[in-house]
Amino acid sequence: MQRRQFVTALGATGLLGATGSAGAHSGGADSRGGDIENVIVLIGDGMGFDPIEVTSVVHGDLSLQSMTGVGYTRTNSRSGEVTDSAAAGTALATGHKAYNGQISVRGDEDDDDPTALLTQLELAQSCGKATGLVSTTRITHATPAAFASHVPDRDMEEAIAEQYVDSDVDVLMGGGRREFSDDVLERMREAGYEVLLDADDLQNAGEDRLLGLFADSHVPYTLDRDGSVPSLPEMTAAAVDRLEDDGDDGFFLMVEGGRIDHAEHGNDVQSTVAETREFDAVVDWALEYVADRDDTLVVVASDHETGGLATGSGYGSPIDAEAIRNAEASNEAVAEAVEGDESISGAIEGRVDVDLTDDDIDRIDDATEADDPYALSNAIGAVVSDHLGVSWASDVHTGPAQTVMAAGPDVDPFNGWIHHTDLSVTVTALLLFGRLADVDEDEREAWERTIAKNGPTGRRDACLALEYVGPVTDDVTAALDLDGNGVVDYRDVLGILEGDVPSPAARVGRRREAPYSAHDV
Repeated sequence: MQRRQFVTALGATGLLGATGSAGAHSGGADSRGGDIENVIVLIGDGMGFDPIEVTSVVHGDLSLQSMTGVGYTRTNSRSGEVTDSAAAGTALATGHKAYNGQISVRGDEDDDDPTALLTQLELAQSCGKATGLVSTTRITHATPAAFASHVPDRDMEEAIAEQYVDSDVDVLMGGGRREFSDDVLERMREAGYEVLLDADDLQNAGEDRLLGLFADSHVPYTLDRDGSVPSLPEMTAAAVDRLEDDGDDGFFLMVEGGRIDHAEHGNDVQSTVAETREFDAVVDWALEYVADRDDTLVVVASDHETGGLATGSGYGSPIDAEAIRNAEASNEAVAEAVEGDESISGAIEGRVDVDLTDDDIDRIDDATEADDPYALSNAIGAVVSDHLGVSWASDVHTGPAQTVMAAGPDVDPFNGWIHHTDLSVTVTALLLFGRLADVDEDEREAWERTIAKNGPTGRRDACLALEYVGPVTDDVTAALDLDGNGVVDYRDVLGILEGDVPSPAARVGRRREAPYSAHDV
């Protein structure tokens, strides 16, 4: 059996570890919850080690660098060592690996009708918590979508928007107006959502659920944004205000700094730094929020790395921190200026403090003739990065492990390596039970024999079942798979907790062949 060895270690050593007196929760055997009332998950999309470090070189140490609960989380998906945001988001939201492109489903890579997996957000709703999703990407983009929708292909953004109608998520904020048809917007209003289109709308919002669509596509980069678009910290604060009002049993909120990734795809160092700094402002806000509370867990993670940014392109102090700090536009905006017939030197040197050579100008000019729509901005990124003292490995995702940080009750440092799926299970255990299960090997073996023979029931079985989230592989996981769909997911855990367990006789004959992948943990 392949169970979650690292999750048990996590609970023992303390990254997001056992939370004070939560283990002595006084509820009945099937009651839910511990001392953790609120969970805030902050995801810096594409934010590897080096964007954090370069941003600290430019602006000084970041708030997230002050966090002491630090570990490392692997990111590989069922597709291989390099994940996309859909598979990474699915792992973080459901505890399951997925193929790149899949959103909170389990199935073969080309499966048009895969199994939907219950997400952390949906589990929080079942516990009576208010829920919210905030991003600087389209709100239908991969990371937010992974927490509240289920589709086989991340590009099905209109379908994701339609699923939001029935999602009961209390707050949805980001970009993506173009993905919501007039019919879907009307249905959202009928479902109790107030549709917000700019910063004034957000400031004057009423008491309904909130659907903030602050751009047609993604929210503009920080460097290109005007006052009509709320910042990520403003959206986050407004979301928490609303969720506090709506959730008597606490809330679950995921906030994504989504455009860090986009800047890195374009090798745009000044935008990478600006977006990372804005994301860190959300971290700072969250740390202040939890400073005087003992009921809130904050988790800060990156879903993957993008671009392979290097902290410096030579020995000593090669980074032009002042030029990065004072940059006035993203490379995307610079490219638009060039396409609008502004001279290459004027478009770049008027917005970023660099002195272009003739070779630089020729290189960028050649890119204006390319068929690739990103060729011009990528060429600008390569040239500007050379002048600003950083280098990049690629303009796509890369595969190294990422940092995970936490703040909240009794969070201590952790020196181990886990996977996104294990991080998801750990956070879910704290959300449901306030702590991880603590049993020795003899107890576990006896428990497994009982589960295989009689099936699970009650709070302790549900807590232990979290360590077996994944595909069905043996008699134990088959017994934990209450709905017989070939996987153990958070829906099964919830069913065990609520006593919604079929009798042994009813389980006979309902097993189906388990999904399998060589990349499964």
